[in-house]
Amino acid sequence: MDEGFFKNLLLVEDEIPFAEAMKIALKKLPIRDLQHAPNLETARKKMKLGNIDLIILDRNLPDGDGLDFCREIREAGYEGLILFLTALGETQDRIEGLNMGADEYLPKPFSWDELHARLLALNRRVNRKPERHSKPSVVSEAVSTLWTLDQERLRIFGTKGWVTLTPLEFKLALHLIQADGAIVNREELLKEVWGFRFLPKTRTVDYFMGRLRKHFELNPDAPEYFLTVRGAGYRFTSKPESNPSG
Repeated sequence: MDEGFFKNLLLVEDEIPFAEAMKIALKKLPIRDLQHAPNLETARKKMKLGNIDLIILDRNLPDGDGLDFCREIREAGYEGLILFLTALGETQDRIEGLNMGADEYLPKPFSWDELHARLLALNRRVNRKPERHSKPSVVSEAVSTLWTLDQERLRIFGTKGWVTLTPLEFKLALHLIQADGAIVNREELLKEVWGFRFLPKTRTVDYFMGRLRKHFELNPDAPEYFLTVRGAGYRFTSKPESNPSG
């Protein structure tokens, strides 16, 4: 197994027999600490106690919807991975989960082999090293001190100094920066950054673009570097630039 596999996992599931079966199945993976929460109240308490790498989250819980919990912890700054595991498996349900900040969505019923495969795929996705920039390098010619990428530490030196990113944030930023000012459409980003084939009408990319803007833009509501080109996609520019399209 990959040395970088998830070490601390939180399973949020109210069906106790199913949760017990899940714990047995997950023991086959190199997880150091596997915690279980039968409801959102317990999940919130456990989130405060330790560093959780991955949350496996049910939608229908006794004290609320896992979707709201997902949005809540993302807005609070949680940067780990979230895998929805639920009987609500329609396309729109999956899109809603991804829009709230989930990284993967596995509908019930499923096989244990499929769960293992999804977790391993998530692990590969976040630990895959970019092919370029094996060493920190300056990618902006206009401002020599900006936009230095440190692949090993998943950080970028931008307008606010060094900022450490999550693996997915770093891959998205790297893909846009390497495009050298060209527009990159949503489908390409979903394929190359997230590994998806196609997700219609999802706002997952918009959500992560918002996170990049919070990290690097002096005014995230009026971005100058990580731009949206309405109707076409997204692009990065190393020179400050207004973006009337948002």
